[in-house]
Amino acid sequence: MTTNARDNRLRPWLRFKFAQLATLLGRDDEAIAILAEVAAESPGHVGAWRHLGFLHAKHGRDAAAAEALQRALALDPGDDGTRFNLGFILHRLKRVDDAIAEYERVVQTSPKNDRAWYGLGLCLCEKGEWERAVAPLKEAATQQYFNPHAGYQLCLAFHRLGRHDELRAEYERVKSFEPKFAAQIRHDTGIAD
Repeated sequence: MTTNARDNRLRPWLRFKFAQLATLLGRDDEAIAILAEVAAESPGHVGAWRHLGFLHAKHGRDAAAAEALQRALALDPGDDGTRFNLGFILHRLKRVDDAIAEYERVVQTSPKNDRAWYGLGLCLCEKGEWERAVAPLKEAATQQYFNPHAGYQLCLAFHRLGRHDELRAEYERVKSFEPKFAAQIRHDTGIAD
């Protein structure tokens, strides 16, 4: 291997590491510029695309984040962490059906990803698909017992479906560890304490 060939492979790696360091130092704009260069020079550098997606999302540039994360997934389709992040960004972009598709793929291959279950349930609630939302919200609440957000959304789904006994049971579960959320459930569903 010639020195020039080695330098051509080493340069993107070094630039990527420098971008990671810039991020750690809070110099996100500099990191984004470096990562864009790395991605242009080495379009197969999955780490550059992932990191670009993270930084764009951090700064509210959701369309750019989604594009970068999609590029990363094209290179590494089995990366459920990136797929979850893409689902989250698509949800923020109000592309709910696309977010549902990403979350469903995550929970199929990583069934212990409670955040993907919650995101899936939340998206289904937004679509008014309350019956379909129950199972993913139950799974999220089971996996993260002390997550009051999943419990709250599950209570809303039960309320919409008229499943009062299940609403009561979930309300009592949430009340046992998070009284503020329980108060919000009482307010939003009219359940008596």
